[in-house]
Amino acid sequence: MYEMNFPCEILFQTKHRINDASTDDMQYSDLSAVELQSLGLNDVSTIVDPYSMSFKDNTVKYLNAPFFTGYSLKDDKSVTPDQCASILFDEMRELSGAFAFGQYKNLIGEMINHFQHGDGRPYGYSALLNRSFSDLLRARQYRDTTLGVIRDVINKYVSDRHKHVGSQSFIWDVRTEISRTILPKFNDFEDRFNGMGITVHDIYFQRIVMLNFRRYQIGWEAEILVEAQDHFGLGREDITKKLYQNFRFFRIWFVLQRYNRFSFKPFVTNFNASVKLTGQ
Repeated sequence: MYEMNFPCEILFQTKHRINDASTDDMQYSDLSAVELQSLGLNDVSTIVDPYSMSFKDNTVKYLNAPFFTGYSLKDDKSVTPDQCASILFDEMRELSGAFAFGQYKNLIGEMINHFQHGDGRPYGYSALLNRSFSDLLRARQYRDTTLGVIRDVINKYVSDRHKHVGSQSFIWDVRTEISRTILPKFNDFEDRFNGMGITVHDIYFQRIVMLNFRRYQIGWEAEILVEAQDHFGLGREDITKKLYQNFRFFRIWFVLQRYNRFSFKPFVTNFNASVKLTGQ
């Protein structure tokens, strides 16, 4: 009888490395005002001008808003970099509401807070973020994507008594088939509004492990762990796209991250989901 050792060898892992800080979206405090403006980031905030470090002329009406309480308008209208950053973060939080409705709406607020106070430390593991990823995988497990491919390969091996789930040939077949699919991401239409499209706008790294496999007289079941990591940061390739540049939320985010008068660090977000697959 073929002996299987679980957790099984990694079924699949992206070419992108875990904890990779070399990408452009993980850089910070590296661009001058002139460089930012050359990228089209002239109108950043409705409240302050981060380049002159001063309140804008129309600021008085905004300072009456409840989310900006605690700020006072001085005669010279100047602000310190710390005050300017604090106002930008408040505005960013307020703007995030346009992208976040439903059960995951609080996640983006948690991310913004971590961006402001976390000093670049990794974020995770959030039970709500894990649940959203689990929901994503379960919604797609019967489509022609990652989990569907794994199920198909297991079915093929179970039906052939000369093949063994967990063998090197099995792992090779799974990796080959997965490489032809699109890995699950938060890029459906509803993700633009439920908060996940900006909380996890892409998934940089994924690793898939088979935790367990059981074969029965009339079927089988397997427990699959999918680990993922994203970068909560913006690169130049992001902010130069109209989709991002047209929204003040992303313009503020990019300036807070990349302006050399600020020092707010992007970070990695870690999340995972365990999914049970079954077959006959």
